[in-house]
Amino acid sequence: MHHYVMSMTAELLALEGVTRDRWFAAAGFDPADLSPNRLLSAQQINQLSASAINLSGDVYLGIHLGQRLQLVSLGMFGYALLTSARVGEVLNLLLRYNRAISPSIDIALVSTGASIELRNKIAPLPTTLERFYADALYASVYTNLKMLAPESLNAVSVELNYPAPDTGTLYNEVFGDNVRFNADRCGMIFNRECLAIEIASSDPIAQDIFRRQCDRMLSNDVHAGSVSEQVTRELLADRSSFPSSATIAKRLHTSESTLQRRLAREGTKFQPLLDRVRYRLALEYLEGTDLQVFEIATLLDFSSAANFRRAFKRWSGKTPSEWRDAAGLQSTES
Repeated sequence: MHHYVMSMTAELLALEGVTRDRWFAAAGFDPADLSPNRLLSAQQINQLSASAINLSGDVYLGIHLGQRLQLVSLGMFGYALLTSARVGEVLNLLLRYNRAISPSIDIALVSTGASIELRNKIAPLPTTLERFYADALYASVYTNLKMLAPESLNAVSVELNYPAPDTGTLYNEVFGDNVRFNADRCGMIFNRECLAIEIASSDPIAQDIFRRQCDRMLSNDVHAGSVSEQVTRELLADRSSFPSSATIAKRLHTSESTLQRRLAREGTKFQPLLDRVRYRLALEYLEGTDLQVFEIATLLDFSSAANFRRAFKRWSGKTPSEWRDAAGLQSTES
C-alpha cells in the first residue's frame, strides 16, 4: 500500500523534474525500507511527504496524489474496499485499515444528527503537511466514490479548515461546488441515506477473503510503528478476547511498566486504546450486521449487555439502540 502511494508521489515529483533519488536523499530515507510487503511508520511518511512538498512547490500536490490513488491499484486493501456492499461499509473499512492507508492521520466517523462525517485528526504537524494529508484523503475518497457509487456524490460535501489557494480552481474541479474553506475543522460530510447506496462492484465472498488477508498483513507487519500502533494492532488481532496490557507487553518483548511508560510518552494509556478499538468494532457490528446487542457485547468481551450499553453511551453519547435508530437501521436491543 505505502509502496504504491510513494510510487504515485514519485511520478508527480518527476513531472516537476525531481528524481526519486533526489527526493529520498532530501528526506533522509533508505530506499531499502520501501517494499510492497512493508508498511512505513508515520514518521517515515511524514519525512517523505514533507520533502515532496518542499521539492515540488505544488500547492495542489495532495489533491493530485488523491486523484491518482485508485482502489484497483492499492492491492489487498483496495480490493477489500472495492468489493464492499455499500458506501457505509467502505467508510468503516477506511477506519479499520487506517494504519495501512494513512498512518499519520487518525480517521474517525462522527455522527452529527442527519449526517455522518469522515474526519481526520492529525498529530501536530507543519500546516503544509496537515493540508497535504487532508487534500490527499478527501480527493482520494471523492474520486473513488465517483467510480464506485457516483450517485452518492449528490449527498457528499467537503469542509476544510484552511483558506482556498490564491491560484487555480482545482478544488472545485475535483469536488464541484460541494467544498467550503475556512471551516472550523476538516471533514467529509455524508447524508445518512448515502451510506446505504450499493456498490456496483460488491462481492461478499471475495470481500471476506480480502478482509481476512488485510487483517493478516496488518498483524504481521514487520515495521513496528509507534507503541500505540503496535498495541492497537495486537488488540485488533484478537478482536473478541482482548489481551491484557501484561500480555501485550510480553508479546512486544518488554515489561508492563515499560509499556505503560512508552504509551505515556505518546500521550495515551492502555485503557483508552482498548476503548477505542472496542468502539471502532462496535460501530462495525452495529452498522454492518444484524447482531443483537447482547451478541455484540459478547464479541467485544463485555461481561454483560448492560455493561456494553453503558460503555457505548460513554463513547458516543447514545445507546446502541439509539445509534441504530439514528442511522435508520433496525434496532435489536435484546
